Amino acid sequence: MFPSQGIPSPSPSAAEAEAGALWRPDLATGIPEIDRQHRELLVQIAELGEAARTGDLPLAENVLSYLERYAARHFATEERFMLAYGYPNLETHWSLHMAFASELARRKAEYAAHRSLATLIADLGQWMARWLNEHVLEEDARMARFLRGHAGAASSAP
Repeated sequence: MFPSQGIPSPSPSAAEAEAGALWRPDLATGIPEIDRQHRELLVQIAELGEAARTGDLPLAENVLSYLERYAARHFATEERFMLAYGYPNLETHWSLHMAFASELARRKAEYAAHRSLATLIADLGQWMARWLNEHVLEEDARMARFLRGHAGAASSAP
């Protein structure tokens, strides 16, 4: 409840609750904008899992389209920080982003060719969750350590 208004807080969706369970402190980069985006990506991955569990193909299509756009926006955010603060591994990090986008497009095309396969949707969600987890713990953590050490990047966007 909001204390002063007596209005109940909205309950989180199943996907938001699942994403909250997937978020761990070690995934935090210490850069608020990037951490918010990582959490949002987890919510969408959880939505994709929900679509697979329920066989909701329209939801799966909406989430896939959203993820494609959102991943591009998120990668642009990270790249903006890396450019602004002279991150020395920018090219390597960027190539990982491009590899993700390419693999997502390939898997999305595979999904489009086999629309009735809920297992393909689940596989895509699992792949994305695994990739995000590994990328955040390794590459984003390395980038964040560098950024936090330069010009207060952890608290302000370039």
